Amino acid sequence: MGKVFGDGKTVIRAGYGRIYGRLNGVNLVLVPLLGVGLLQSVSCPNSKLDGTCASTPVNPGTVFRIGTDGLTAPLPAASATLPQPFFTGGLNPIAQDATMLDPAYKPEKSDNFDFTVQRQFGPKMQLEVGYMGRRIKNVFQELNLDAVPYMTTLNGQTFAQAYGELWRQLNNGVAPASVTVQPFFEAALSKPGGTYCAAPNTSCTMAVATNQGANILASLASTVWQSLNNANSWVLGRTMISAPLFGGPTSCVTNCAGQSTTLNMTTALGYSNYNALFVTMRMRDYHGLSGITNLTWGRSLGTAELAQYNSSNTVLDPWNISGNYGPQNFDIKLIFNSGLTYQPQSFFGLWDFRNKKGIVGHLVKGWTIAPFFTFQSGPGNSVVYSSGEQSFGSNTAPGGDGVTAVNAVLNAPFTGGTAAHYGVAGSNGVGTNNVGQLNMFTDPAAVYAGFRRCILGVDTSCGGYYGLRSPMIWNTDLTLAKDFKFGERIGIRASVQFTNVFNHFAPGGPALNLDQADRFGRITGQAITQRQTEFGLRISF
Repeated sequence: MGKVFGDGKTVIRAGYGRIYGRLNGVNLVLVPLLGVGLLQSVSCPNSKLDGTCASTPVNPGTVFRIGTDGLTAPLPAASATLPQPFFTGGLNPIAQDATMLDPAYKPEKSDNFDFTVQRQFGPKMQLEVGYMGRRIKNVFQELNLDAVPYMTTLNGQTFAQAYGELWRQLNNGVAPASVTVQPFFEAALSKPGGTYCAAPNTSCTMAVATNQGANILASLASTVWQSLNNANSWVLGRTMISAPLFGGPTSCVTNCAGQSTTLNMTTALGYSNYNALFVTMRMRDYHGLSGITNLTWGRSLGTAELAQYNSSNTVLDPWNISGNYGPQNFDIKLIFNSGLTYQPQSFFGLWDFRNKKGIVGHLVKGWTIAPFFTFQSGPGNSVVYSSGEQSFGSNTAPGGDGVTAVNAVLNAPFTGGTAAHYGVAGSNGVGTNNVGQLNMFTDPAAVYAGFRRCILGVDTSCGGYYGLRSPMIWNTDLTLAKDFKFGERIGIRASVQFTNVFNHFAPGGPALNLDQADRFGRITGQAITQRQTEFGLRISF
């Protein structure tokens, strides 16, 4: 092994470290105040002049305050305590998007590992090969506590199973009158005296398919559950915070509303990891050439976490946080960069001018050429949809939360590729916007047809930020400099620096939204800026 490791030429290193994150003041101070109380916003869409909320639309001619009080509203003084029990909705205004802090919230901790082998070749070159990894726990993650309890089971079938089976039939063109009876719906809507399943429906499943078929096809699981929850045939009672307080429309008299539009919980239940192999070559003054070249192959996976200052961005499935697991929004598989500095010492090896003096010496010596080349595989991208985001029952009704990183599902082999194409016309209303410009797909309609919304009871996960990749990116920057010496005390360095010296166009990521079919695959931006030039002059003495 002597030839492999050399005589004192190899260094083997291994390391471990743990880093703790800090707790943001937003979570420690602000979030606990965002429950029903001091800082919680409430909704009173039909406010009246006397400060009360009306259950019916108010008269615009009498609702606005125009009088001697000017801009000072005649509001009552805030009470030091809240009456207990305090119920928002009903007798009190509905709370908007309430937030709470998990009592078990912890700071993030990152366990970091590395293992490298460095080999020196002569006095001027080194090669290093290694692994680096991170395991991160207790990551900031928001949950929607008002999500649909889709595991609820009646007659031996869960809501998720019944929902998924009904979606399959409706998606295959089965008419509501012909759908197969689902045990859950038959049991859940069997309350004595209820009329939801009455004629002309022959079963409760048919009633659900007739009344909620469009919402099921649109993957609006929360909307479907809330509608059934409000039906007078519902046997499970009030199951969601956003549901009417008094059990449904038939028992609501005035101001019948839910306690809150949604209820967030800020937790530390997220997790992620990073693993990478890298090769680094270092060179120092080898025939006037110095530089570092690095190749990294890595993956960053996690539960689509966000920074602590974010709010109202909850996980796809609060009952199964691992459903959000996938590529992070900074996951780049392959990165190559090479920074070189060349100070020529001869003219192509034919004329050594290092010791040249006089005017000729001033002209030929002191030049520096420093290119910096980067290449990376395409940044992540995903086919998404902006409507709904209720795939696993998170409540995204008006005033509700958004779901982080919910992706469309690929239901056919992907053949789109990741290159940019000019002159794509599109077809069937897909990719037809801005005809003739860049598109990542030669046939956007075919790629579009291969995706669908994520469906409860059919899919187990559709989380993670990325499922596809945008076009690859490469770029070259360059510095050209010349040093002038005037004796031993004065020196001048003139330089010109170029970013994107070749003025290379790198296409940005395409638009991939199922709800914007005419823009599907369209590329309208660039990943790097156009060439820029900066001149510099430095005098040293």
